[in-house]
Amino acid sequence: LAKRLVPGMVDKKDGMVIWISSVQGKLGTPYRTSYAASKFAVQGYCEALRSELTSSNVSVHVVSPGYIRTNLSVSAVMGDGRAYSKMDETTANGADPDEA
Repeated sequence: LAKRLVPGMVDKKDGMVIWISSVQGKLGTPYRTSYAASKFAVQGYCEALRSELTSSNVSVHVVSPGYIRTNLSVSAVMGDGRAYSKMDETTANGADPDEA
């Protein structure tokens, strides 16, 4: 998506790219290795893109919300491949997805 949209923003010398990541893109937690890795990748991509676009007047932002009450922890897989199959307390106490 960025490959398609950013060149037009650069040509106009105006634009804003906003990516949604997660707090888990800033710190890893047990049983979320793959999820955290994907969010760390979003953070790194945006840092690199931001530095590439510094002189173009196109800004790059990453929104990293905290816990949202989803089935992420229930669907998690542990290091040995077994299903985690339970709701973490932090996730259970997270924001309502309809309000986030």
